[in-house]
Amino acid sequence: MRYSKSYDKDIFCLEGDWSKDLKQQNSVQAVLVFLKQNRNINYIHRHCGTRENLEYYLSQARLRKYKNFSIIYIAFHGKPNEILVGKERLTLDELADMLGPNCHDKIIHFGTCHTLDTDLRNIKRFLRKTNALCVCGFGREIKFVEGSVFDILLIDMLQEFRNIETVQQRIKLYYSSLAKKLEFKLVYLQ
Repeated sequence: MRYSKSYDKDIFCLEGDWSKDLKQQNSVQAVLVFLKQNRNINYIHRHCGTRENLEYYLSQARLRKYKNFSIIYIAFHGKPNEILVGKERLTLDELADMLGPNCHDKIIHFGTCHTLDTDLRNIKRFLRKTNALCVCGFGREIKFVEGSVFDILLIDMLQEFRNIETVQQRIKLYYSSLAKKLEFKLVYLQ
């Protein structure tokens, strides 16, 4: 079984641009503020418009001073097995290479459409390369508000339990219809 070291899990969020129109202000930062105000979950939030930005902040997420930020929340547009950063597509393998093997006790959540719509072998390879506790996200196109609400429910549930298998069971028990609609996946290595 996979256990987190603590119940309290702060969030290290990296977010891409949701629209080419800079007047559009969609952001998952409202999710983070809600969680801070209602669950006292600390967060770091950075926008990444380039591969270099993303790579830099992922390297920062692994630093010892951020060890309590055990949820890495990746919020970008996505395609099957990929995220879109600016004009570039990055595969799960490329992201795993950026993260490196030092993601012990990290939960990596893809708040992206379609990224986990991929063969389970790709997701497990990502886990093996990063040594992450688990990876989770969506396998289909999701509406922004629906996805944000689910992210709140998920992160709240992650605070309640250290056992990742229990989190998975509770999501099925309480939020199964929404999880099924969003094709939510939570994958960990046994």
